[in-house]
Amino acid sequence: MVIPKEILTDYKEIYEKAVKLVNEESKNDPADDPYKSHYTARNLLLEMKEMLKNSLVSVLAEEADDDKDDLVYQVIQAFVCRDLGRIYLFTEETSLGETSLRECIDLIKGKKTRPEVIIAYMGAVNELGIAYANRMEYKQSLELLSEVETCYKEFNKSEHKAMSITDIFGTPEEIEVDKSTKEFESLYTLCCFYLAQVYGHLGELEKSAQYCHMTLKRQYSAQTYEPIDFALNSATLSQYFIGQNMFKEARHHLAAATLIIAEYESKISHMDNSISEQECQDLQETFKHRYADVARCWSKYGLALLAASKERLFNDDDEKLATDAKNLKIDSNKYCFPPDMPLENYESRISCDYCLTFDDAKEVYHFVIKWLDQAKEYYKPDTEASEYAKIIKDFAELYEHMAFFEEDPSNQSKMQKRRAKYYEELLELLNPSFYLNICRECWYGAGLTYCAILDIKLDCFKSSASPNPQELHKINQVCQQAIKHFKSFIQSYTEKDGSIKANIDVDEQKTWLYSHFHLGRLHYKMITPDQKLQLENLSNSLKYYKAFTEECVKLAEASKSLQAEIGVCREMVNLLPIKMSNVRKRLEK
Repeated sequence: MVIPKEILTDYKEIYEKAVKLVNEESKNDPADDPYKSHYTARNLLLEMKEMLKNSLVSVLAEEADDDKDDLVYQVIQAFVCRDLGRIYLFTEETSLGETSLRECIDLIKGKKTRPEVIIAYMGAVNELGIAYANRMEYKQSLELLSEVETCYKEFNKSEHKAMSITDIFGTPEEIEVDKSTKEFESLYTLCCFYLAQVYGHLGELEKSAQYCHMTLKRQYSAQTYEPIDFALNSATLSQYFIGQNMFKEARHHLAAATLIIAEYESKISHMDNSISEQECQDLQETFKHRYADVARCWSKYGLALLAASKERLFNDDDEKLATDAKNLKIDSNKYCFPPDMPLENYESRISCDYCLTFDDAKEVYHFVIKWLDQAKEYYKPDTEASEYAKIIKDFAELYEHMAFFEEDPSNQSKMQKRRAKYYEELLELLNPSFYLNICRECWYGAGLTYCAILDIKLDCFKSSASPNPQELHKINQVCQQAIKHFKSFIQSYTEKDGSIKANIDVDEQKTWLYSHFHLGRLHYKMITPDQKLQLENLSNSLKYYKAFTEECVKLAEASKSLQAEIGVCREMVNLLPIKMSNVRKRLEK
C-alpha cells in the first residue's frame, strides 16, 4: 500500500469528523432538528465518497501498482458507503440507505473474505438484513444474515486478522491492538441477535433459542452486554425452555439473569457523585422493576415444574414421555454459558428434576412463594393492577398444584380454599368495567376451585358411616359459591335474550358452554331433605343442561371437543324430568 500518507491523513480526518458527529455530537441535537449532526456527517461522507471516486479513476488509469492502491481506495469507499447507508436508515431515508449498502456490497463482494474487506462487507450485509427484518421481510433478511454467518465462519478458518478502517488509515504505531478483532466479533454477535429474532418470526423457535443463547454467551465472553437487557433476554429465553420441559436449561438461564442483575445492583449502589440524585433514583427504579420481572420468571419456572410433574404422573402418553426423555439427553454444552460464569450458587437453590412426592413439591412451593412475594414488592394493586393480578393468579395456580400432591383430603380442601381466596381477593379488588377479562378468569377459576372442593367433600361424605347435617350444609355452601361464580362468568358474556355476545373467540365460547355444564351438575349435587328445594334444584339442573345442549348446536366449532359432555347432558335431560315427576308425586302425598 503506497498511497501517500498525507492523502490518507486527509481522508482519515474527514472520516473521523463524520464518526464523531454521529456518535457524540448527535446526542446534543435540538429536539426540533434531531438529525442535524447526522445530516452534517452525511454531507462530509458524500464529499469524501466523490473524492475517492476521482482518486480511484486516476489509480485505474495509471495501473502501476498491481492493484494495491486500487483495493485501498475501494475498501475506504466501501466503509464510507456502509456508513452512509447507516445514516440514511437512521434518518428514515430507507431507499437511499439500502442503495448505499448495496453499493458497498457490490464494490467488494468479489474480495469479501480478504482481511481489509471482511468488516466492511459483513457490516453492510448485516445492516441490509436488519433493514429487511424491520419491515417484516423475514425470508430476505434470513438470506442476508446467513451470508454474514457464512463469511464469518469462512474467514475464521484462515489465519488472517480482520482489518478495520482505523487499521487502513493508521501507521503500525497508531493501530490499537485487537480493536479490529473486537469489531469483527461484534458484527457476528449482532448477526446472531437478529438471526434469533428472524427465526422466531418464521416460527423456527428452536433455532431462535439457539441463536439467542449464542448471542448472550458471546456478549458475556466479550463483556459487551448491557446488564438489564442481558438479564431480561436470558430470563425470557428461559421461558422457551420451560415450554419444552427443558428445566435444566431454563434454570441455567435464570441463574445467569439473576447473577447479572445482582451485579448491576451492586454497581449502582456504589455509584460515585458523577450522576445526579434523580439519575440515581431512576437507576434504582429500573433495577427494582426488572428484578421483579426476573422474580416472576423464576416463579413461572417453579409453577411449570410442578405442572409438568403432575402431568407426568398422570400421563401414559409414550410419545410425550419419549420427548421429555430426549430433552433430558440434550448435549449439556449446547446451551451452557462459559465455565467462568459463577452460576452454581443460584442453580443449587432449586431442583430441575420432576417432583414425585409431596416433599419434592413442597420444596418447589417454598421457592415459588419467595419469588412471588419478591415480585409483589414492586407490582402493587394501586399502580400496576393488571400485573399484580397475574401474580395473584400465580399464587392460586400454586395451591392448585400443591393440592394434587397432598394425599390428605382435609389438607387438599384447605389448599383449594386458599386457591379460591386468591381469586376472590382479585374480584373484590377489581372493577369488571375496567378489568373484565381478568374478572372472567377469576370467576371461572373460583368456580372450578369450588367444584374441586365439592368433589373432595362428596368423597368424604360418601365414605362416612354417619354423615351429619353440618357436612351437608358445607357441601351445599360450596355448591352455592361455585354457582355464584359460574353465573357471574356466564352473565359477562350473555345478551339480554340469553345468547352469547357476538365476536367471542372459539376458546371463550367453549368455556362459556362448559360453565353451563358445571351449573347443571352443581344444582344436581345439592343435597336437601326438603322436597320443594329438591324440585327447585332438579329444575335448575335441567335448565342448565338443556341450555348446554341447545347452545352446543348453535356453537358447532366450540362444541367439537365437548362430545362426551354433550352425551352426558342429553342423558340428564331425559332423566331429570322423571326424577322431578317422582318428587312431585311425593309432594302431593
